Order: sequence, then C-alpha cells, then structure tokens
Amino acid sequence: MSWSTSVKESNGLMDYINKELTEYRIENEWQTIKHAQFEISYMIWPILETMRNILRNIILWKNTLNQFIKLNAKPLHSRATRCLSCKGDLEQVAEFWIFSTRTHAIEKNGCLMCMCSLDQHVTIDYALSYTRLNNTFHDVQNAMVERLTALSHASVEFAHFLIHTAYSTKDDPFLNGLVEMIAEETYTCEIKISNNFNKQLCEELSKLANEYEQRMNKKKSIQENIDLPAVYKLIKIISECSVVREQIIAVKKRHRMMIEEYEYEVQKM
Repeated sequence: MSWSTSVKESNGLMDYINKELTEYRIENEWQTIKHAQFEISYMIWPILETMRNILRNIILWKNTLNQFIKLNAKPLHSRATRCLSCKGDLEQVAEFWIFSTRTHAIEKNGCLMCMCSLDQHVTIDYALSYTRLNNTFHDVQNAMVERLTALSHASVEFAHFLIHTAYSTKDDPFLNGLVEMIAEETYTCEIKISNNFNKQLCEELSKLANEYEQRMNKKKSIQENIDLPAVYKLIKIISECSVVREQIIAVKKRHRMMIEEYEYEVQKM
C-alpha cells in the first residue's frame, strides 16, 4: 500500500462518515441483521489492529523518522488459539517493540503448548507480521489522522449495531479490544522501560479509547431508526480500506478452511 493510496482512501472514508448514513438505499433480500452481524464480527480486530498501527505511524511521523510500519496478515489453521496468560516474543520493528503472534493448538484434553486452562485461550483467525519501510512521501499525517477518525467513527456505528440492534452482545467488542491493547502496551513498557515510543503509543491508545467512549455515549443519547442499508454501505466502505481488507481476507480464509475440514470429517462418517 502506497501513501498516495492511503490519502485517497482516507478522504473517501471521511467523505462518507460526514454524510447522513440514511442517504444510502438499496433493496437486497440477503441484507439481514444476522448477516450484517457476522460481517461486522469479521472486521472487529482488523479495524482495531489497523488503528493501532496508524498510531504507530503517526508517532514515527511526529518524530521526523522517514519510516513507517506495514501490516501483513496470514490465516491460521482451524485449531489456532492465543493464550491470554502466555506472552509472545517481543520483536523490534522500526522504533517499536511488538509482540509476535504465538499460536497455541487445542486438543480435547487441553493445550499442546502450555498448562494454562482452556478458558485462558481465545480463538484467533490470523497472525500479523510487520515490515519496516522507508517513507518518502510528505504531508501524510493529515491522511493518517483522517483515516484513524473514520475507523473510530465506524467502530462506534458497528458496536452500537451489535449491542442495540443485533443484540448479539452486551459488551462493546471494540472498547474491550482497545482496553486489551492498552494493557499489552503497558506490559511492554514495563519490560522495555527505556523505550519512549511504546509509551507514546500507550498514551495515544488511551486517548483513542476515551474519545471512543464519548462518541458512543453521544450515539446512545440519540434515538435512531434501524437503517440496515446504511450499515451495509458502511461495511462496504470500511472493507475497501486496503489494510483492513487484507486482514478480513485472512479471517474469511480461515473460516473457509474450518468449513472444509468439517465437511471432510462429515464425509468420513
């Protein structure tokens, strides 16, 4: 992804976010609340990880370092989980320390990698790797800030839909994800005390979480009718963001692998 592409995507996202969502109207029988719920569920962590990486790149830019970090997503096998108690290995990318994805495999009797209880393991769809690239473009900070704002606004819309329309959860998955990221960055700062970049990232994530909560509280105070076509339009717009899209593709690839494995096991019966 080039920075010029980033600027165009950011402008498109903000143009849409700033308009009335109710302007979008199409009739498709497959547009249901349940289907939209699943589509949004694929997007939660891709959006969160994209926002965290945008913050990394904004910090690099503010420190006048001509480099940025690119995310790369790889789908995982059907049994892949992440243990909340076990930490991955720290690797340095640009000026940041980042935990690598350490996958654990679950069998009937427990985890093959650790002795932690099964309730400490959460399913993960893909692993992230990071590439440091040189940035030769100028005046990209505004584009990154606009993209971050657009993704944060979209997260509020999606979370509100999941909680108050689909009734699929009582907890806010986006806010919970931000809290988890803040905890991870805080832990990283405790290990790498001298690293100021992770400290800045932790502070920026905390600001993002506070702004998110303010937007969500404002959203709750407004009585709105369900506009399902508008939700689908927003799903489409956010899915076209290249960094988010790459991660969503990885999520859906893993889900297809799970279905294929299940169908194979059924055929063997």
